[in-house]
Amino acid sequence: MQARTAFRLAMLENGYWPLLNDCKQPIEKGWQKQRPDKAEVLSWDRSTFASTGMKIDGDLAVIDADIREPALIDALAAALDKRYPELFARGLVRHAGEVKEAWFVRTETPFRRIFSRKWCRGDPAITHRVECFGSRRTRQFGIDGPHTRENGVAIRTYSFAGGASPANAPRELLPVLPKTAFAAACDLFDEIAAAAGLTIVKAEQGNGATGVVYDLTDSMVFESDSDAYRLSELEDALCAAQHEGRELRVTSSFLGHGTNATKCIVGRTRRRRRPCIYIHDFETGLTHMPAVYKPFEDDLWERLVGLIARTGGLP
Repeated sequence: MQARTAFRLAMLENGYWPLLNDCKQPIEKGWQKQRPDKAEVLSWDRSTFASTGMKIDGDLAVIDADIREPALIDALAAALDKRYPELFARGLVRHAGEVKEAWFVRTETPFRRIFSRKWCRGDPAITHRVECFGSRRTRQFGIDGPHTRENGVAIRTYSFAGGASPANAPRELLPVLPKTAFAAACDLFDEIAAAAGLTIVKAEQGNGATGVVYDLTDSMVFESDSDAYRLSELEDALCAAQHEGRELRVTSSFLGHGTNATKCIVGRTRRRRRPCIYIHDFETGLTHMPAVYKPFEDDLWERLVGLIARTGGLP
């Protein structure tokens, strides 16, 4: 039996789902629903694919520190260690041959994705950010074997700090963090990056320089300092705030990141002769409006692009 097979069997025994990977990518179609048993894992022993992935399911969560400067990642780790010492005391720290790390834990509340701003130092192609992934969106991470190859030779491999890995650390012993811890990791990195003199990489602004995106939906939750609202409730909440002589501000958590309730302001304008709620994000400069008010021309263009992609070209 090859060492990688023993690793996969051990992680399966410890409550994790292994995947057969080619470096970072799973090779099996439908891996999202795959739950291999011992017999299937043993059958991989004959495979030439030497990398192993791990599916993020149930209460598993990952803080992916996609940060390229050692000082920045050390500062983030130190700040998180003060708030959540169990993260590094019992969590798993994965390396991939570079500075970047991934921190594996469990979460009290499964989520999809929470992320920080994207930052750069001069070259906008070299970016730094923190992304947190839960099981509400199917995701996997490479954890063992080659990470990157050049000309068939592995130049970077996965490893775990301190010797603890899914092969010897039972899942139930991983620390359980609240969902707020993942948002805090993103906010802390934003603060660290700003203090280090990095620059925010601005989000793309739709069709040109209008700065308006039509992405607000009824499924989103908008959080203020004291309450949380659905899109249909923002109108009444704004009216109440105005009667009290104050602004209504919410966090940018509806976009998947941020817990600072001063970053976004709620306002009202008119679209199609009807009152329309909007949310302006001061950090990105974008104004977010309900998706139902998206201009017809934009929607038509997107459909045309989709048709071209599906048919292979215009008739």
